[in-house]
Amino acid sequence: MERIGRYQITREIGRGSMSIVYEAFDNRIDRHLAIKVLREDLARDVGSRQRFLREARAAGRLGHANIVTVFDVGQGDAMPYLVMELIPGTTLADYLHRQNDRSLPVATILDIAMQLCEALQYAHSQGVIHRDIKPANIHFDPETGRVKLMDFGIAAIEGRRRSDQDGSYLLGTPHYMAPEQINGTEASRSSDMYALGVVLFQLLSGELPYAGNTVSEVVDAINNRRMKPLRAADANTPRALINLVRRLTNHNPASRPDDAAKVGDELEDIQAGMQRGILQSVRRNSIAWRRTAVIGVAVSMTLLLGLAYVYNSQTTAITQTTYGYGDALTSIIAQESAEPLILEDSTALGLMVSDFSVNAEVEFVHVTDASGVVVASTNPYMRGREQVIPGGIEIKRPSEAIRLLHNEAGQLIFQVPVRFQSQRVGEVYLGLDGSAMTEAANTTLIMLAMVFGLTLLAAMIGLSWLTRKQQHSISELSLGLKRLASGQRDIRIESGARDEFADAHKQFNRLAIFLDERALQAPPQMQQSQMQQNQMQQSQIPASEFVGDSATAAEQTVDLSSVNTDTTIDQPNGASSDSGTSAGTAVGNVRSIHKKR
Repeated sequence: MERIGRYQITREIGRGSMSIVYEAFDNRIDRHLAIKVLREDLARDVGSRQRFLREARAAGRLGHANIVTVFDVGQGDAMPYLVMELIPGTTLADYLHRQNDRSLPVATILDIAMQLCEALQYAHSQGVIHRDIKPANIHFDPETGRVKLMDFGIAAIEGRRRSDQDGSYLLGTPHYMAPEQINGTEASRSSDMYALGVVLFQLLSGELPYAGNTVSEVVDAINNRRMKPLRAADANTPRALINLVRRLTNHNPASRPDDAAKVGDELEDIQAGMQRGILQSVRRNSIAWRRTAVIGVAVSMTLLLGLAYVYNSQTTAITQTTYGYGDALTSIIAQESAEPLILEDSTALGLMVSDFSVNAEVEFVHVTDASGVVVASTNPYMRGREQVIPGGIEIKRPSEAIRLLHNEAGQLIFQVPVRFQSQRVGEVYLGLDGSAMTEAANTTLIMLAMVFGLTLLAAMIGLSWLTRKQQHSISELSLGLKRLASGQRDIRIESGARDEFADAHKQFNRLAIFLDERALQAPPQMQQSQMQQNQMQQSQIPASEFVGDSATAAEQTVDLSSVNTDTTIDQPNGASSDSGTSAGTAVGNVRSIHKKR
């Protein structure tokens, strides 16, 4: 096929169960487009042609940034075709498949959901119900994040339904169909929102809410409410988003949000809550965070003062102990040296010095006579030489009997005179290793710093957790009141905490239930009037607008138990597609469950 109408075919993009999508070129406007052509075998079927043309009518009346634009519709060689915009990217289903079904970041999921809400809000405002929202019908461009809803092939147009005299078609993909659709009830805005909830369930958890290998198993699971619990792959998924998905997938349509605009606003609130961090809360002068900061500063100052006092006390104690030990040892050596110095007994002095040098703390010992000549020393080379006055910083102390110096090598040098009957007969110089004292002081400082840091960290983590928990509870309550004020009475706050906010949340839920029950208690006259109005609208629909006649409906009835949901349709990578371009489409577009009234 080289040409369809005035459009030059360049390549095939993909194939579905009902149609083939080509890339084409329009010479008149110099633009590349996507053309969806009904398969030749289906083009001969009246019902298939009507469904194809219904897609053209449904999509052609919609013009929105998040809906694939339809430019033209026509027939070429008795083959209906639909001309759409050609956009980069792929379907969300194909993208997830290429990602090995890994869950997307929560921020990306929120962005996709908000764009889908905008598309649905616009379609619903035009009276169009999509009826088959699923990843295969969502176009996604990962480069720009742009989302476009496509394939309105089974869309229903509100206000143009006819009464179900001959039978009805159940069209859609079972996994994404609302329970009321499966049971034959006409699709509504609420059923579209249910499908959106299933898509979000799949994006958050990586799995579908109902298990089943065949259509009948899936339908049975839905009817018996065997829904899987939503376990988000990302542990940081906001609880408000999980609660929203639960409400969207509620089995009861009356308890399900049906306003896409309000759901979009709720998603924006969730996104804004994620974007607000601790620093932004401080910038907004949050009273709670200012209180936390003040408490943190107070705790820090108290810890610093207390630990500084402890450090000073410990260092002073260690220093005084070391000085006392040196003083005592030097005094003993001076007392023992007095008699040998008077007797000039160098041998006795040498033995005494040798005994004291055994102490590991002693660096050296020098004993001099009255003239300053070394007569005994731990260093043999010093004997007979004049003692050099040691250098270093002198440490002032109350007692001046013993002189104390601290040199650059870290040694503590004690100098004390040797006296005999109040007569100075010599000097004793004792050097001790002062590094142990310095190490002890440094160790004490490190330990105290660690205690300070860990204590402050624990205090700040505790305060931050408590503050964030309180802010989260307040935020939930605030958002709940905001949604109640906007008429969203199905909102509930799920809180398992046992704190001061638990009672407030409980009272809020009671208020929401009361308002919900009050709204449902409509007078019987109003309900009867509404039913008559719906019947009048349905009776005005011409038979030609329905998909086929009763004979066609009977021929298209599908035995659900004979179809497997693993059916796969081959499709090359491409930008535009239809409902049949992904796995499960042949099953998903289950034609009908023919019901006799």
